[in-house]
Amino acid sequence: MKNNNSLYKILLVDDEKVIRETLCSILKEDGYGVSTARWGKDAVKLAREAKFDLAILDLKLPDMSGLDVLRRLKEYHPDICAVLITAYPTTESAIMAIQEEAYEYITKPFDISHVKLVIRRGIEEKQLALENKKLLSNIKNEKDKLETMLHIGHMMSSILNLEKLAEFIVQKISDVLKSRVCSLMLLDTEEEMLVIKAARGLDDVVVKTTRIKLGESISGWVAQKGEPVLVRNIEDDLQFGRANLPQYETKSLLSLPLKVKGIVLGVINVADKKHSEQGNVFTEDDLQFLAMICNYAAISIENAKLYGEVKNLAITDGLTNLFNHRYFQTQLGAEVARVQRYPRPLSLLMFDIDSFKQFNDTYGHPMGDTVLSQIGKMIRKTVRKVDITCRYGGEEFAVILPETHLKKAAVVAEKIRQNIEALQFETGKGKNKKMTVSGGVAEFNKGITKEQLVTFADGALYKAKTTGKNKICTHLPSK
Repeated sequence: MKNNNSLYKILLVDDEKVIRETLCSILKEDGYGVSTARWGKDAVKLAREAKFDLAILDLKLPDMSGLDVLRRLKEYHPDICAVLITAYPTTESAIMAIQEEAYEYITKPFDISHVKLVIRRGIEEKQLALENKKLLSNIKNEKDKLETMLHIGHMMSSILNLEKLAEFIVQKISDVLKSRVCSLMLLDTEEEMLVIKAARGLDDVVVKTTRIKLGESISGWVAQKGEPVLVRNIEDDLQFGRANLPQYETKSLLSLPLKVKGIVLGVINVADKKHSEQGNVFTEDDLQFLAMICNYAAISIENAKLYGEVKNLAITDGLTNLFNHRYFQTQLGAEVARVQRYPRPLSLLMFDIDSFKQFNDTYGHPMGDTVLSQIGKMIRKTVRKVDITCRYGGEEFAVILPETHLKKAAVVAEKIRQNIEALQFETGKGKNKKMTVSGGVAEFNKGITKEQLVTFADGALYKAKTTGKNKICTHLPSK
């Protein structure tokens, strides 16, 4: 509670000059800031222009009653403490003072020491009431935050699709923290890079192309250290300010790690807080609240990833991490059905590793598994994300190329062949070994079936194998 009287402002309204000047002088000696008025209209004007903690009002003023003045004052200062004074006390006026929630009702002539005591106690009670109101507001805010957090946590735990979960997390964090910009980045452990999984307030190009190394910029630092960052003003921040200054509008941001059992899965970034009563700067309360949401989010993300991995086991080849033969058949059927309904280009690539049986017999099956895995990885790396890369069986691979004509598909197949030929495999026998593949390309044409498309691509592959290997052949449809 305040104990310095100079912090308190009193409005004294009385038409009697002697009373007005005497009280003003005494209250100023006690350290209060005092403004005086003879007329009610002047008192209202003063209240409109400045804040007062307490008002001393004569019930009878030349232009209006003290009660009318009090009502007007409360329009500007609802919590103002009011002391009413009068030389003509009546039961009716006392009741009206109570109805207007005046703190005290004093009759003239009055004892100055009594008036000073009333003022001191009135201000103290006003401050206690304000502090209690603030405390209750804080309790309500904490209760609302807890309920919000539990609701968000419950909702997150029910979403098992990683993409939908990431979008939900970003949306809720943006709404709760009132931020214009929010991004959820996940860690690619193979490349040790952070990539954006979902975002709000960022350009699509930024979302698709951003890749941040561990230790690089704020997000990379948070992911590497596993520690949160609260920046109140990026211009003043010695650690991160210079490199990141142009990226932020409001100069305040939060970046927190998503961790499960000490392992960092990614990072949540929040910036550009919308202006509110608390300003547009993120606070320790925001940091703590976001940290609780991040705990729920990290567990939900881990669960969604595990669910996805289990789901992928049914459609993924365990050795190469490519789609398996069953998935190939399903997706090729779906793509053929799509282009039959909406005519669009569709091509199929098939590859076979040259002399793979001989390699296995010479260097052993574990080395053969390494070759299969590395070649599968190279094929996946060479094609687009929309292309469907599969292990067809044994040492054979297949790639479904949506929206691709035969000529372009042949170019892709040749690029794959060249990239595989450039690979070198350590055999453990003193020198590295190169491997090659043969490939066949076919395009879907109106009137053929899924099975015929596979037959055409396989026939082109057979031609490549029997006419020298390490080459690409295409199936040319009969005219």
